[in-house]
Amino acid sequence: MLRTEPLSLFPAAGISLRLAALSLGLLAFLLLGLGQPELFDVDEGAFAEATREMLSSGDWGHTTLNGADRFDKPMGIYWLQGLSATVLGLTEFALRLPSALATWLAALAVGHFVMHRWGLRAGVLAAVIHVTSFGSWAMAHAATADAVLGLCLMLSALDLWRYLETANLPALGRLGLWMGLGLLVKGPVAFLIPVASLWLSCLSARTWQPVWRALVNRRAWLTMLAVSLPWYAYAYWRHGQTFVDGFILKHNIDRFTAPMEGHAGSWFYFAVVAPLLWMPWSPLMLVWWGRWRDIWRDATTQRALIWTVFVFVFFSFSATKLPHYGIYAAPGVVVLLAATAGRMQAWHGWLYAGTWMVWHAFLVGLPLILMASPALVAQELSPVFMHAAQRISLLPILAVWMVFVAFIVFWRKRLLWLGHHSGVLSLMALIHATVLTLVVWPWWANTLQGPIKTLGLASRDRPAAVGQMGGNWPSFAFYRQQALLGKDEHMDVILMPESRLTAGTHGETLARAQGMVLFRPAKTTQQP
Repeated sequence: MLRTEPLSLFPAAGISLRLAALSLGLLAFLLLGLGQPELFDVDEGAFAEATREMLSSGDWGHTTLNGADRFDKPMGIYWLQGLSATVLGLTEFALRLPSALATWLAALAVGHFVMHRWGLRAGVLAAVIHVTSFGSWAMAHAATADAVLGLCLMLSALDLWRYLETANLPALGRLGLWMGLGLLVKGPVAFLIPVASLWLSCLSARTWQPVWRALVNRRAWLTMLAVSLPWYAYAYWRHGQTFVDGFILKHNIDRFTAPMEGHAGSWFYFAVVAPLLWMPWSPLMLVWWGRWRDIWRDATTQRALIWTVFVFVFFSFSATKLPHYGIYAAPGVVVLLAATAGRMQAWHGWLYAGTWMVWHAFLVGLPLILMASPALVAQELSPVFMHAAQRISLLPILAVWMVFVAFIVFWRKRLLWLGHHSGVLSLMALIHATVLTLVVWPWWANTLQGPIKTLGLASRDRPAAVGQMGGNWPSFAFYRQQALLGKDEHMDVILMPESRLTAGTHGETLARAQGMVLFRPAKTTQQP
């Protein structure tokens, strides 16, 4: 069994005050710089523009992208982004806010769950792990549906495990609510993963009573259907077979059976991606090396392992592979990592610290690596990265980094309220994620998306019909605040890479920014 740390060992008032401060601190951390970077194409740009078009049309029952029906996701995420934008304005911060808040709530939920099983130290560690792991951090800062789905899956997993522990019927009823919300935000995956985990957990325990009780529990089923079914019924009534073909078949079944948009990968895809998603915490999984029986003997870690393995195995069978699919394993992975809090030894801390330094140096040096990438050179983007890298001095970054390391080394004893190892490692992880937030993420966004935003804002006052060529940049339409034309429509002005302009291209370059141009082709010639 895992060692526990009774909460009674700590003064109740002290616990409440420190946990409240920690909760607010994690929220402030997730909101830090949230609206500073430009929207990333394709995903953030598509969600943002679809939300803008929904607000512009006043039609909150259906989304479009550049005027065409968009069936990629259900309406839940667009409603959340739309409400946020209605209150705060149509900005990057407002569109990313639902993702940040969802990640924060998921961290508090898993921290509370773990704390009441293994003690304060493990609970705090679970919350910090969830907000600072690279994958969940990235989803918290993305205006997409995945962080909100992650919250639904986190709450589903925690209430599923509560139900399996004590046949807790209220927890089973809440499970129906979380699955219904997940169906409204993302789709069938919000139902599939909890149900499969329930079945596999009962199979491992050789008992089917929990499955039977879940099947006949009308409250859970009615709650799930009451939350999700009305919009699905409305979408089918409004669009008929087009909705079935677009959402059910194309974006769910076809995505699983065939690679979509070139996102293919081998069977070992997640074996490589998963450790990166949970950096800088991944090395702590070595604490379990040689102790796998301990995981299986403890009911909570056993169920966490089942959830984790199912997610990675299931999506390994999917023909379409994307890194954020691995984030759906977060409930299991975070619980397994938090369970190491009572088992860490001195060498585990040094292993973590060494890996943290290597990972951090890799992120700081990422611009130099990208500039040497053959793919970027082939696309003539290497000069763009070089131009952006010249605006970044690595010396101040490294100097600040060394100050933080020195602080941790000389003041580590001040952090013992979380335990020597978990307190120090948590602070290092927060520093690491802060560098991502304030240095790496803005640089990356400005390098790739800066010219798109610049040209989008510059074209707002141009009444011409604008389209795009040589790529897909839906964020341009968001910044321009006007849908782009389709490729078969007549374009007065074209957004395109400057490299596509040749000596024989006739027309006028209206604006340019870091390798991208707004080009008006001559009326007497063909478009380039």
